[in-house]
Amino acid sequence: MKVNITKRIETPEGRRYCPIILGSDGRIKANWVMVNGRPEKYPEGTYYLGWRAGGKRRRIAVGADAAIAYRRLLRKQRELNAGTKRSFHSTQNTSRLRICSAVDDFLEDIQLSRQRKTWMGYQLSLRYFQESCRKSFLYEIERKDLLRFASFLRDIK
Repeated sequence: MKVNITKRIETPEGRRYCPIILGSDGRIKANWVMVNGRPEKYPEGTYYLGWRAGGKRRRIAVGADAAIAYRRLLRKQRELNAGTKRSFHSTQNTSRLRICSAVDDFLEDIQLSRQRKTWMGYQLSLRYFQESCRKSFLYEIERKDLLRFASFLRDIK
């Protein structure tokens, strides 16, 4: 299922949802949107995620920060692909915490408290771990999974 991201901005014609512009690294280029076919900078406005569910268009606001909007886009994409109905603000029982949710929460904390290079290193490591481990929930991970991860890094990556 495809998730779109737009930014709602104030234009001379009124409020409208405009497609965002991606940088060369595939991330959102902060504050840049396409307006009438040209890129323009709009520092004000809110990012929205949009998708279709049950034949209806769904749209939720995810804030004014491009980095947070991008993480929420990735999370929502995974959520829809997995077929779950979890919302961003739901409370979870930690014994049934999904690995992808734990990774997203951890990376969000790291991004707020550490340097960008540290966050990028953790992100890469955790992406590799998710490639090597096919389990869905955090409580399912055992020592053997970590040994398989070390082997995956040594032999494949």
